[in-house]
Amino acid sequence: MYNGLKHPGVGLIGATASAVEAGAPPDSASVEASPPVLGDDELETRQIDELLARRISVKGFPAELEARFQHDHAAPRMRRMMVSGALVAFLFNWLLVSDAVMVPDQFDLAIQLRLLLYTPLTLLGLWLVNRIASIALREWAVLAASVAAAAINVTLCLRSGHPNAGPYLVSLASVVVFTNTVARIRFTHAVWLDTGILIAFVWATLRMPDAPMDVMLPAGVMLMSLSVFTLYGCHALEQDERRNWLMRQRELALRRALQQANVRLDAASRHDLLTDVANRRHFEAFLEEVWEHARQSGQDVSLMLLDIDRFKDYNAHHGQAEGDACLRQIAAVLKLRLRRPDDLVARYGGEEFAAVLVGTPVSVAVGAAERIRQGVTALARPHASSPTGHVTVSIGVACMRPNAPHASQSQLIAAADEALHQAKRRGGDQVFAFGTQG
Repeated sequence: MYNGLKHPGVGLIGATASAVEAGAPPDSASVEASPPVLGDDELETRQIDELLARRISVKGFPAELEARFQHDHAAPRMRRMMVSGALVAFLFNWLLVSDAVMVPDQFDLAIQLRLLLYTPLTLLGLWLVNRIASIALREWAVLAASVAAAAINVTLCLRSGHPNAGPYLVSLASVVVFTNTVARIRFTHAVWLDTGILIAFVWATLRMPDAPMDVMLPAGVMLMSLSVFTLYGCHALEQDERRNWLMRQRELALRRALQQANVRLDAASRHDLLTDVANRRHFEAFLEEVWEHARQSGQDVSLMLLDIDRFKDYNAHHGQAEGDACLRQIAAVLKLRLRRPDDLVARYGGEEFAAVLVGTPVSVAVGAAERIRQGVTALARPHASSPTGHVTVSIGVACMRPNAPHASQSQLIAAADEALHQAKRRGGDQVFAFGTQG
């Protein structure tokens, strides 16, 4: 049976159908809502708040958040890789001009390494990287290209016998600056790369006995300074990127939590907590919706209004708690006996219930109402003021076709209400119907 609500309590009484049929009141523990559980969005918001409150680790986020961060930045990172790779494939060959001046004896080797080897491999690497699914492998590919560029510069200087070969090691600074600022490789990779370049600079300097130390020392300091400055910038940019992403995720999580809260609030505003069925507000909205649909499709819409006979006397004699239990039990009977997915059961007010049956002619609706009346009688719930000695109900049924002349929702409700009054006037514990067709 459809009740039009997405609420954790809806359908609980259906699980206690056997108890209802046996005449026992539903277990109160089963009717009560489950204790609130913190939603995933709320947990994520807390985790993000904790991360924002402290300095983000160079290792990144916890595993799940890190995977999402890498996934969200995969596309822009790929674009940056493509642009920076194309730039380095072109600009790296400009160093041939410096090679011709600083290590002229290795110019032929420089052409082979830079123009004929590194450039084609870089372009091939760009083509391959664009097809690598693993984000980690892409980052390692960029690091490998930077290491190869630095290795070419060191090789040319070590093989050269020219006096400028030693000072030319400062060309490693171009690799440091490009990878840390333009390519913007991950900070941890940048640290490893710059450390390796500084070690290579020292090692190559010691391998050159003729290297002028009065030049090499300032060159080494400059290289180290550039490395520190660009690493700081690389780290700051990555921290900002991560913080901005965290704040964006927090905003999205808060929006989702707000939307879920609004959905729960809307469901609660359409739900009768005592009887676990829809309330009158939802009944009216549902009837309006199905009425319009039935107008277009030409279907019948049946409405039944149910009232507990002599309920005020029942409350006065048995007490409010028993009255509430009686309401819950009758609501359970309604939900049990109306099994069609499109039917709606609602608490209409006080001891009255309503049921909307779409595409149901009056004869079928009357049969359903009779089953409900019999189901309530089968409960055998004691009622001292009732002529039968137990709780009974009166049900009024009306049916209309919305596309008939002069048919309206208010007419349907009025007809069902009048049918209910007729059932009550005739002594109660019965079904009375109007098969109005407009």
